[in-house]
Parts: sequence; structure tokens; C-alpha cells
Amino acid sequence: MISLVNGMLLYHGSYAEVSDINLEKCSKGKDFGQGFYVTSSKEQAIKFIQLSCKRQIRFGNIPENTKGGYVSVYKLHVKEKLSIEVFEGADQNWLHFVAANRDDKLFQKMIERYKNVDIIGGKIADDRTARTLLSYLDGLYGKPGTEQADQFAIQLLLPNRLEDQYCFRTKSAISALEFVGSEYYAYQ
Repeated sequence: MISLVNGMLLYHGSYAEVSDINLEKCSKGKDFGQGFYVTSSKEQAIKFIQLSCKRQIRFGNIPENTKGGYVSVYKLHVKEKLSIEVFEGADQNWLHFVAANRDDKLFQKMIERYKNVDIIGGKIADDRTARTLLSYLDGLYGKPGTEQADQFAIQLLLPNRLEDQYCFRTKSAISALEFVGSEYYAYQ
């Protein structure tokens, strides 16, 4: 897991350039809750463009023939004390926190534990891992939170090359991101 350090570049893939971040427009129900998501991997941000576009097409927000989007780039400048938590791997804590953010009936103590954290980082649950997480949430490996279900899901997740993501959850956290620019990427 890459640590957040001042001056590092972070990337956000989307159907549109995001030069002005508005937390109120950020969706709920994502891995680390509502917030603005970035990654240290430009390649990962590029891959996310197509998913973002397909989602916005489905909602009727952009034309159906849209075939590209933007990677917005930010430089990190932490000027004030921010609370930062990073899940180092796809372990039980990570699994329970992601599950709690995706299903409000599960692991509410995890939501309470991290509710005042400005930035949360960890592995991303991408397309390769989404099925495992959905199966876990649906109880296909046993009741979520049991040793059996947790260990089975984690074992399925470990072989995947999980990239990093950081969720900037507060206005203070957002103020640490300086918009540098964006670049358009087309997809097939």
C-alpha cells in the first residue's frame, strides 16, 4: 500500500473532468462510504472511465454514444492535521468495513469506528472482486461476519491484484487536493 505523502499525484477517472470537488455529489454505498475517491494508479483511473460512463448513460446523464472520459489529476498538500486510516490489505477489518458501507444492516460498529476519519485508504473492490463481495453479502459463503464466511471471502480476494484507493470524506480532506489538470481518454 502506498502511503499518502505531500506532493504526490493522485488520479480520479470519470465521465467528466472534476476540477471543483463537491462532496454532496459523491455517491453513498461505495467501499469506504461517501466521499471523493482517488488512486495513486493512473492506469486504474483510466480503467474506471468506462464504468463511470456506462453508469451515467444508464442514469440518462450523458449521451448513449459517449466513448470516453477524463482522468483528473491532483497534487496532495496536507496543511492541517487530518485523520487518516489505511487498511494495509484485504483483511477482515477491510472486508467488514466495505460490507458495512455496501449493506447498512451489517457491521454498524465499523461505520461508527471510522465515522470521523477524514481520509480512508485501502484496496479497491473492483470488477474482479465485486462478485466475491456480492456473494459474501448475500451469505453464499455463510453468514457475513462468521469466521467461515470471512476466511472464505478473504481467500478468494487475496490472489487478485488489488489496487489502492483513497476516499476523501470531509471538506478539510478535499482542501488538501490541488487540481493540476485532466486528460481525455477514449475507450472502445
